[in-house]
Amino acid sequence: MTGKTNTAFSLWFALIVYWGLTYMFLIVSLRSSDGHFVYPLDDTYIHMAIAKHFVNNGSWGVDQNGFSSSTSSPLWTLLIAISYKIWGVNPWSPFILSLLFGSLVICYCHQLLHDNTNSLRLLLLLIVISLLVPLPIMTLTGMEHVLQGLSALLLIYSAANYLSKTRFDFYLYMLLIALANLATVTRYEGILLVFSISLLFLVKKRFWEGFFFTVTSLLSVTIYGFVSLANGWYFLPNSVLLKGNMPSLTLEGISAFFWKMISNFYSAPHVIVLLIACLILYLWRKDELKEKGKLLIVLSTLATFAHMQFAEVGWFFRYESYIVLILGVVLMDMLNNYVFPKFSQIKNRNFYDYSIMILLLFLFLIPLTIRISTAFMQYPKAITNIYEQQYQMGLFLKKYYQGKCVAADDIGAINYLANIYTIDLYGLANMDVTRLRLSHSYNKNEINQLTLNNDVQVVVIHSSWFNAEIPDHWIEVGKWKISNNVVAVRDDISFYATSDLFKTNLINNLIEFSHLLPSTVEQSGIYISP
Repeated sequence: MTGKTNTAFSLWFALIVYWGLTYMFLIVSLRSSDGHFVYPLDDTYIHMAIAKHFVNNGSWGVDQNGFSSSTSSPLWTLLIAISYKIWGVNPWSPFILSLLFGSLVICYCHQLLHDNTNSLRLLLLLIVISLLVPLPIMTLTGMEHVLQGLSALLLIYSAANYLSKTRFDFYLYMLLIALANLATVTRYEGILLVFSISLLFLVKKRFWEGFFFTVTSLLSVTIYGFVSLANGWYFLPNSVLLKGNMPSLTLEGISAFFWKMISNFYSAPHVIVLLIACLILYLWRKDELKEKGKLLIVLSTLATFAHMQFAEVGWFFRYESYIVLILGVVLMDMLNNYVFPKFSQIKNRNFYDYSIMILLLFLFLIPLTIRISTAFMQYPKAITNIYEQQYQMGLFLKKYYQGKCVAADDIGAINYLANIYTIDLYGLANMDVTRLRLSHSYNKNEINQLTLNNDVQVVVIHSSWFNAEIPDHWIEVGKWKISNNVVAVRDDISFYATSDLFKTNLINNLIEFSHLLPSTVEQSGIYISP
């Protein structure tokens, strides 16, 4: 009874630390945005905008144009929409959902690690894993990445448990398929986990089980794909098509495809260090590891390489956060089961084991230190960045261009705050732009035609993104520039009138709104001194 009480204490204390840190940074964020609750990523507002339109008018789209396949996490968007249906459209729902799933991550890690340990060590393990992600910061992004981490953990542990058995178990198999569907519809990188597991089915010569698992695990994203096709969009979301890493059948394209993995590892040294630590532990204890432990290390390694090859890293720690969680938990689990118990026995200690143990702890401290220090320093700046740039863009368009068509390249906050029609010049919410970008025929003439066909009056873009692709007759009326940028695509945005007919109106609007902007935003352009 005492052991259970102690582990329960460890769980609750770890949850309190997680909630306390999250609350602390929430207060910091409110102070960084004049008391407004703001997320540190514009992408969060894409989910919120789709959920808002889905609840208000039944349209699954970022803006008022109708359906758009712009989210790589259909489930997360749907969960926000359900919360909006119950409590109304509000800024807090993504955060509350993230906090709920973050708490479940800690509870599940407690369930995995509570054997073969004492309450103090378990508490330290839970806190370290929470900080490694880092869970409080990921929670405050209001994005799907906390749920993604939870679903990925559930999936690989269920897969290792199932594959370590030699006999077919119907209930475990169905659970594995259900968790695979959860992982893929939570975020499309879940497909990489599915294929990693399928590869192990193949290696174990369980061909029919592996085939049926692969096909049925993609059921949820297949249904969403057919819905997208029925609405005139691609099978995969535009965000996946535009941001994913797929090879073109040329020597240059194939070289770039494989160089992507090297570049990703270089940009995420914390992932390399965690992976090396897991592999060292595997080689060190492979004779003692049970089949499930070996499968966990193999699966986490396959998932890491697959992510580094086909997906992205960075962008406020989020893209690889589930990989960091998987590697961190598996490493802690293996240490807890195969290393720490050995060191509790004095007779088994030797210099070699101590040296490996110290090396593993050192390797683990590197990514932990990097992610904690960087995330905690950048979070307040990121809140300020989004509040001063995308949030103000949304307030400006809501005040002056409600119900009109606007061209932009950051579409989240502006469509959540304002009810507008949007020409997304990046392509997440616009099929014409995506087709042009995928065919490498996107140029100033096409951009000009898009804005003419849709009666666009104002364009709000990061001009350095487009360079020579900006139509010559557009008139740059003003520019807003933020400082200490850590998360925005660029530190400045430009406002263009698409013709002389709209120039004066845009100047007057920017002049009037200039007094509402935070004083730290640097303003320039002809509206300052027309």
